[in-house]
Amino acid sequence: MTDTILCIDIGTSSLKAALLPDNLRAGEIFVSRQYFSQAAVVENRVAEEWLPCLKAAVAELTAKNPDYAVEAVCVSGNGPTVVSEDGTSLLYNQLFVNGSRGQAGNLNGQKKLALKNTKSLFIPRFCGFKLNFPFSWNDSAHIFGAPEFLIHELTGESVAILPEERFLPAYWNEDELKKCGFSEDDCKKFPGFVKAGNFVGKVSASAAIATGLLEGTLVFAGAPDFVVALIGTGTVLPGRLCDRAGTSEGLNLCTSKPVFAENLRTLPSVVPGLWNVSYLIKSTTDYTDATDEKSNLCKSVTSVVYSDELSHGENSSVNSVASVRKFDELSRGINLLREAALSSGEYFPDFMTITGGQALNESLVAQKEVACGIKIKKMPCEDAELLGDLILARVGLGDYDDITEAVFAILG
Repeated sequence: MTDTILCIDIGTSSLKAALLPDNLRAGEIFVSRQYFSQAAVVENRVAEEWLPCLKAAVAELTAKNPDYAVEAVCVSGNGPTVVSEDGTSLLYNQLFVNGSRGQAGNLNGQKKLALKNTKSLFIPRFCGFKLNFPFSWNDSAHIFGAPEFLIHELTGESVAILPEERFLPAYWNEDELKKCGFSEDDCKKFPGFVKAGNFVGKVSASAAIATGLLEGTLVFAGAPDFVVALIGTGTVLPGRLCDRAGTSEGLNLCTSKPVFAENLRTLPSVVPGLWNVSYLIKSTTDYTDATDEKSNLCKSVTSVVYSDELSHGENSSVNSVASVRKFDELSRGINLLREAALSSGEYFPDFMTITGGQALNESLVAQKEVACGIKIKKMPCEDAELLGDLILARVGLGDYDDITEAVFAILG
């Protein structure tokens, strides 16, 4: 039997999972995609389907990989989604029912201003959840993000995943929560932070029955899907460039220091001391090749920080004029990143990796290479989020000292 990590990533419309060994080129990688019902998404109960979808994925993966054994589990997912203990869910891309700033209408001037000015991606979502689902909020001892809720379902443990300390302003702390109108009791609902890759707990007896996993299987914290995608493409080493490409698209370059330029966004890397410089490209469905049926599996990068959506539907026709414009924009992004990096003394590579639905389209990838004048490297698995989960779990298990070593060893 070959030991593998069961890597799980929760999107907005599907759960995807794979059994991944350290040697990613040992054989074909099969990814199980389990789609959520549209009714569950619309009715804000999609989290109720995550455990049944995982059970279906485990059954499918076991049948496809009879010689693979699950050594551990790692879970990542979209954010800033909010989920209560009863499974009520407000996805990161869902509008609030009662106003775009959640409970702002119920706050005094100072707290309303604090909510308006907060840098947190989560606190406005917490406010909206509390306003729209007061019974679920009040009845829950803890409030979770997407991957954390599934981890809780598997282990009974309550945690919040913080990719790296520098991400804290985008999350929350007690002082910021109180400034925005949350009470002392409210603040107790938010679990303590653990780092990406931390061991969280073991699969419980009830979760084993519900999923088909073995009781006692180790469970590790993944990270937001944006972060694990960067890990899974190796874009956590200075000079590494990736194209996170779906129905919309983001270019990401890892640098050794902050690099700032117009139209670029600089964020911390999950690796301490490193940074990620991004160029966000608008919707790229116009240049998805309709001749490739796999192009239906497109991911939407609607936020450069935390987002993922796996959609499936009918192919759309190719608009050649829009295609040219999209290639021009992609080329512009690469040139902007190159100019900013070189002017700051950073290395800029002669190739980039690609992940997401567009990576499934060989013709499109070839056209991008010609249009942009840069070699594009595909990953062993187009869903780099799952590769990132593998790397984090291996670090958590102690097989590697840190993410950088694991990236070198597993991805090369």
